[in-house]
Amino acid sequence: MSQAYQSSRARDSNVPTAHVVPVQKENGTISKQLVNNNNIQNEIQKPDDEKPLINEFDTIMLGSPYSSSKIKIVTPDLNPRRTIGRSRKMSVDVSSSDSHRLVIQNASELLCQTLDPTILLDELSEKQVVSAIDYQAFKGHPDRRLVCESLMQSLMEGTLSQFTSFCDVLKSKLTYEDIAVILDVMKETYDIIFNIPVTGVCSTGIPDEDKSITFEIGYFNNQLGKLKPLVQLEKARDYKRYSRDSMLLKRSSRISYMSSSSDTTLIDEVAGLDLSVPMINISISGYSLRGSRAKAVATLIEKYDCILELHVGKTQMHGADIGTLAVGLPKSNISVLDLRLNSVGNDGAKLLSCFLQKNASIKNLNLSSTGVDSDGFKNICEALKHSTCINELDFSFLEVADSGCIAIGNMLKQNRSLTKLRLRSANISWIGCGILFEGVQQSKTLIELDMSRNFIGDDGIEMMCRHLNDKTSLLELNLENCGITASGCSLLADVIQSYKTIKNLDLSSNFIADSGISKLAASLERNKSIKTLGLNMCGITNDGFSKLLDVLECNPTITLMKLCYNRLGREFTNPAAASDDLRYRVRIVTSSNPKLKLLLWGNAFDDA
Repeated sequence: MSQAYQSSRARDSNVPTAHVVPVQKENGTISKQLVNNNNIQNEIQKPDDEKPLINEFDTIMLGSPYSSSKIKIVTPDLNPRRTIGRSRKMSVDVSSSDSHRLVIQNASELLCQTLDPTILLDELSEKQVVSAIDYQAFKGHPDRRLVCESLMQSLMEGTLSQFTSFCDVLKSKLTYEDIAVILDVMKETYDIIFNIPVTGVCSTGIPDEDKSITFEIGYFNNQLGKLKPLVQLEKARDYKRYSRDSMLLKRSSRISYMSSSSDTTLIDEVAGLDLSVPMINISISGYSLRGSRAKAVATLIEKYDCILELHVGKTQMHGADIGTLAVGLPKSNISVLDLRLNSVGNDGAKLLSCFLQKNASIKNLNLSSTGVDSDGFKNICEALKHSTCINELDFSFLEVADSGCIAIGNMLKQNRSLTKLRLRSANISWIGCGILFEGVQQSKTLIELDMSRNFIGDDGIEMMCRHLNDKTSLLELNLENCGITASGCSLLADVIQSYKTIKNLDLSSNFIADSGISKLAASLERNKSIKTLGLNMCGITNDGFSKLLDVLECNPTITLMKLCYNRLGREFTNPAAASDDLRYRVRIVTSSNPKLKLLLWGNAFDDA
């Protein structure tokens, strides 16, 4: 119990309290604690075989619909309720009449951070949301958060009508209208799944444990352009309090260290938050959103502008459903639309593109594994050519092919907002790679490109190298599992040496081996921009690793090198590349560059 807390009790000895408090013991029996002037007397000891005496007052209270076997707040001396954690996955056994409990569970942190229960208690008591006993216990209690947590627990144990009354009370207060809206969004989302039937749809066979409805509540960060969860906000506030206490009270060096640690970034992140209006992200997976449910979701996002992200992957939507959902997009505030693992197809892509032309809010669009092919890309890319808000596109695991690269390349030439493009496993050959990088060369904003798992080979590297230069904006390039050999490394070395803006390069799962490393080494020594280099599963032995250590000794710019699942420690031809010698060099290199991280998992070198 804190000193300030005890001082508060000493100043105010007239906090209203109940006279008798039933306390649940570990063996399931109920004992009584007598309260006198906020001092709890010692518990009356009884033999194990003697039943506890319960007077008429106890019987009435235990039989009350508001009571539970858990401890109610009565005095500051009682232990608080256990903090209600936010459930990341909804239990599929919950019925529609119980959905309000899930709403409270998800919103508990928001309510505990923002509510002042003292201005709500009178109305909550009038509407029978809290019992007379709880009202007396909560009224004037010095610990605001403790009261909020117990109020949340009472609502979770209460009825739907009590939850509705609680929301009505919040809506009547101008300060809490936005919080009531968040609760309405969650309640209506559950109602869509529980109360709206899906007709004409066969059972999907999706296991119940793979079905989920989750929410993320927070505040919008104007600087980062995304939601910052409430948990991070609370951490920043705690850190700020610790820092203030360390300055005022000159506490131990541990707290002084905290004030100078990297956690100060939390304060910087909070500085850009708009704390006036809470926002919410919705994620639905495994449940069908076809037909009337898709229409209901469209109405939901159009009705509430506090919905920032909509993740509806793996919800069995088809082309027509995508068109229905897209109707609500123009008037919504959605910035992230995730449609992955739905059967969007070309029909859905065409319907979606009509609304993307009018889009003024969507920044991140995920269409991975949605069955869209080159014809669908023509419509999507045409709609996004002149978009000023789209930042991220994910076309992974689609049949983009070389013909689709034409549409994407033309879009990149004209679009002035796209920063990240993912084309993982999109069946792109070296021909499509050349067409695509024509657009990359002319793009002024693209900084991250994922081309992994496309077999472009050394010919694709040659086409890519023709278009990469210092004027290209690209900073991150993923070429994992692209069929690159040591021959392609010769071309890539020229780019690494001349192209001095790239920061992250991933060449994992290619046929590079030691000969490819030999061709890259000289360029890597001279390049002063690459910070992360991925070389996992490239068949590198001790000989190649020795050359990479030479690079790290000459170039301290590289701070992360991934060499997992290679052949380190198994074979070498250079006598200077014995494992013991390399381990010694690793210690020297890492000690001279504290920021350097070498990932060596899955190697015999690492196991020894």
